[in-house]
Amino acid sequence: MVELELLKGTYTKGVALQAGYPMRILVIKEGNGILSMNSGDYALFGGRIFFIPEEGLVRLEGKIEFGYWLSFSSAIYAEFLLQHLDPAAKNLFLSLTFRDLGKEESVKTYSLLEQLKREIANKKDVQFLSQYISLFLGYSAGLDGYLTALTLDQLQQVMRFRAILEQYYKTEKNTAFYAKGMGLSLHKFNTFLSEVMNKTFSNLIKDRVMREAEELLINSEYSIDEIAEILGFTKAENFNNTFKRYKGVSAIKFSKLAYQV
Repeated sequence: MVELELLKGTYTKGVALQAGYPMRILVIKEGNGILSMNSGDYALFGGRIFFIPEEGLVRLEGKIEFGYWLSFSSAIYAEFLLQHLDPAAKNLFLSLTFRDLGKEESVKTYSLLEQLKREIANKKDVQFLSQYISLFLGYSAGLDGYLTALTLDQLQQVMRFRAILEQYYKTEKNTAFYAKGMGLSLHKFNTFLSEVMNKTFSNLIKDRVMREAEELLINSEYSIDEIAEILGFTKAENFNNTFKRYKGVSAIKFSKLAYQV
């Protein structure tokens, strides 16, 4: 689902970079040269990150002292899009785009990629890697403004929390469980949520549960009762009431409206 290769050496246009998955990112840490695509040629230099569309071969010409070649599946990208509804996220890989990272952004981006390399080596599951890629894209593409002000340690805390939340949000609603999973005291965990995530624990849980509810209502054949059970509600009525407070319409009406679109 995710491949990360370190690039180093002299490259010629005669050889295209190979990728195991359709979503492709090239990050240059040190080097110079040209990236060639059907759409044209683009300069390579340190601190430049490319978001590359599925179509077209990627050819490099020049010397790369150190770079990263990241590819991941469309399913992982779909998780990113669920968390980023703005058009900029949807357009990120439609055509070749690039961004020049500032000095501090570059350091954090390289550190996040090195951490991702370790997580892949540790065979972390798809849910974990999906959250990591989502955070990495949000940060490196400049789509999550609040992440820019965070330290590297705080970015990694956000990633860790998202990964734990993704794995357990359906069954675990206890704050202490997540604090323990992050290796924090309850007080420090609540401080992290307030100062870094800018939301309460209950709001974060509810947001994730309701996002999954929308996905199941639109893209599955489960009944309302089955969805309520999947999401950990003891009664379908409780699920319906919670969904209505969140979306302004009942789950049944939301499902009907979705099928009319």
